[in-house]
Amino acid sequence: MRWPADDALNALIRRYYRGEAQLWEDIRQQVDDELRRRQIVRGAYHIRLRARPDGGYDVQIDDASGYANEP
Repeated sequence: MRWPADDALNALIRRYYRGEAQLWEDIRQQVDDELRRRQIVRGAYHIRLRARPDGGYDVQIDDASGYANEP
């Protein structure tokens, strides 16, 4: 699943990549909120941020449920 980040999330992502690592939890929370708005219930997932040519970012969600059960 993939969608374009809104302006507020794009701003957080830019700051995160400039070195404000503590913002990861805020980014994760915004992604969780968006999944709830879309009524998507997910288990474990990876968040991937993909740069777009226009300077913004896409949020990509990859299933990670297989990793949760590994020893």
